[in-house]
Amino acid sequence: MSKIGVFDLAVRYGKLTAIANLSFQVAEGERVFISGPNGAGKSSLLLAIAGAVRAAHGRIEMDGEILSGLGSESVARRGLSMVPEGRRIFAGLTVMENLLVGTGLRRDRSAVGEDLEIVFDAFPILRERARANAGALSGGQQQMLAIARALMTNPKVMLVDEPSLGLAPKVVDDVYDRLCHLQQLRGLTLIIVEQSSTRAARVGGRMLLMRAGRIVADGDAAMFAADNLLTDAYFGDSA
Repeated sequence: MSKIGVFDLAVRYGKLTAIANLSFQVAEGERVFISGPNGAGKSSLLLAIAGAVRAAHGRIEMDGEILSGLGSESVARRGLSMVPEGRRIFAGLTVMENLLVGTGLRRDRSAVGEDLEIVFDAFPILRERARANAGALSGGQQQMLAIARALMTNPKVMLVDEPSLGLAPKVVDDVYDRLCHLQQLRGLTLIIVEQSSTRAARVGGRMLLMRAGRIVADGDAAMFAADNLLTDAYFGDSA
């Protein structure tokens, strides 16, 4: 398990500000959902933490080590893995080949077989379809593969961007059940972009609500399903 700290972070694309002076911390083993309207900066935040987008200023830390300025490969070597929006599996490779891609940066090669068994136990369909092309999987199965591939990097922190995107509700329930099981089993710290506050409240954890690149509310996910804070985040202060 590891903790994450984000301090006075700003991300810009040319003249467009995606993240504006944002700060928050995530404790070891915590599950944190990030929600808010389209364009709020949610994905940019995950990409900045993962080292895929360079911050304009501010710093990002994991267990006290500064990640800011490191590229995505260097960040991954330190134990942080990301499941991107849209899954982005390698459709032309088999399921097994996709999983083994996730082991490329590992130094503990002897533990790869054990971790394969863990992800196959969590996602039995991946064991059944191990030799099938990943592009032949259903959307839900591809999401499971994307999560499993990220787990094969042996991360301490995992970022998951929109795991429910384009999936039927029952499939989303299944994905989240398995993700939460793996979090507990592996002692992961999870940061998840999730549009549905109802879903986050059902799964359980902390929620950060974003609007215009800033955090406008921070608290237990169940709280947001019970009051108007989500409406405020989308449309401005209700008052």
